Amino acid sequence: MKRTLLFTLLAATLFVSGVNAQSPVKADVGIKLGANFSQLGGDHWEQSYQPGVLAGALFGVRKHKIGLQVEVLVNSSHYTTKDLIDSVRKGDFRATYFDIPVLFEYRVLGTKLSPKVWVMAGPQFSNLMSIKSLNDYAGDAKSTFKSGNISAVVGVEVRYAKFTLGGRYILGVTNINNEDVSTIKQSWSSRSGQVYLGFRFI
Repeated sequence: MKRTLLFTLLAATLFVSGVNAQSPVKADVGIKLGANFSQLGGDHWEQSYQPGVLAGALFGVRKHKIGLQVEVLVNSSHYTTKDLIDSVRKGDFRATYFDIPVLFEYRVLGTKLSPKVWVMAGPQFSNLMSIKSLNDYAGDAKSTFKSGNISAVVGVEVRYAKFTLGGRYILGVTNINNEDVSTIKQSWSSRSGQVYLGFRFI
């Protein structure tokens, strides 16, 4: 995962350098806050999106209709097992992730005086900071999950002045079930939808 992140950041740096070689670019620094609706793919998990929160900072550069945005985020995700694991009760888990999306963006609508619409896509690198059982369903729940996760992100943002309204979908492309520890030999993939508000200082 570290090598993939370094490669992506290197590609992003070369992208910025290429754009900057033509003419100066506009830089962005801001914050964002929103809701995260997540689920885990797999037969043992409830297939419903459950709410959590997200917050963090964003850093971007852009020129005309092309841009690059890198974010550092913390989000909470809620997962619930199905009855087929335990016939008596379900397991409820709250996970906290540290995310780094690296998003290439393109402006599809907007002028200087009107709201601008940007579409974006790219990889997201996530690290599991903590996970705990909300109902004492399991002991060391964190060891059951892999610490690293890579996802694909697509989204759209509407920007006006210094304010942003956005939404995106994140699909995990790696198995986060630590099968070396887990008693369940099955691939688990993370999925989430996010809506958020942002404010750009510059």
